[in-house]
Amino acid sequence: MKRIVLALIACVLASGCGMKDIDKRFYVVTTGIDMTDNPEKPYRISLRLAITAARVESGSSRTEIQTVDAPSIAEGVRLLKSHVDKELEFGHCRMFILGKSLLEKATPETMSWFSRRRDIQMISYFGVGEPDALAVLKVEPKSERYPGNALFLSFGNEGTESPYTITTFLFDLVRKIKERGIDPILPIIRAHNRTYVIDKSVVANKQGQRLFLSAEETQLFKMTSADSSKSELVLPMEDGTRVVMYVSQIRTKVRISAGDAPTVRLKIKVSGVLEESAPELLEKDWHGLEQRMGQRFSKQVEELLVKLRDADADPYGFGLRYLAQHFGKDKEFKAWEASYPEAKFQVSTDVRITGPGVIR
Repeated sequence: MKRIVLALIACVLASGCGMKDIDKRFYVVTTGIDMTDNPEKPYRISLRLAITAARVESGSSRTEIQTVDAPSIAEGVRLLKSHVDKELEFGHCRMFILGKSLLEKATPETMSWFSRRRDIQMISYFGVGEPDALAVLKVEPKSERYPGNALFLSFGNEGTESPYTITTFLFDLVRKIKERGIDPILPIIRAHNRTYVIDKSVVANKQGQRLFLSAEETQLFKMTSADSSKSELVLPMEDGTRVVMYVSQIRTKVRISAGDAPTVRLKIKVSGVLEESAPELLEKDWHGLEQRMGQRFSKQVEELLVKLRDADADPYGFGLRYLAQHFGKDKEFKAWEASYPEAKFQVSTDVRITGPGVIR
């Protein structure tokens, strides 16, 4: 009798399944956030929704875009539910695009919505849309096999591996927004015809200032901060030709000396093969060519570091390294903040050309 009673109680306590079928859900694959000119509804939330299909092939991606203006991001997402006939599912949304206007006015409180939702993955990618996030969402690449696949391949290194593309994850963005001594850097995604161009970046410091980096500066940063190979070193020659070296390996060591004007020393080792050069150039002066390429690369990196310093931006995390050497106390961090505008940089690059490539 007791077993029967317990079984009946268990049946009463058991709840039904709350999971909706696939055909009753809209999978959000990309989310865009822009700023509007309406102070009552400052946020424009755009969602790219995937339409499921039986066949998966190039050019068969089918999506629809829903947009709404709202006082906050959370309210906008709730309001968008009234625009569709299915439940919105963010579990597959791994790409979030911020408009340039939002980036200029964004605060840590604004970004908290992305990290608080339990159905948003912390390994999601973040980028800045140009001219705005909605324009990027409207791009439909012909090569896209399923919705959102083009951007996933661009940032996940599963497809293209571009030396100009910076990858920023949600967990890393949230950490750098709150962490002292390091600033976040985000890739800029430009809409161009029916494809994306991702070759520039923007640094956001703690004071709300934004520093935009060119394609060349973005490549330099990625090479020296993440030891990113599959890039290139270029040396213009006096006769108008250019020597291009494919970088197969790069290593960067950073040392910071204390003082009223701290000195940041970068020691870089680069090796690779020549992809483009004049005939018999290596045989004439192999070692001299290595030195000239190293000197030019060191000068370029120093100019980038000075530009970041003058903008009070620190995406390399030099301040965080300084705190690690001084136990991370508030007094030491204030000393670093006061001395960083006067910091000096010394960059030395050791270039090793392993060969002229495959010559037939």
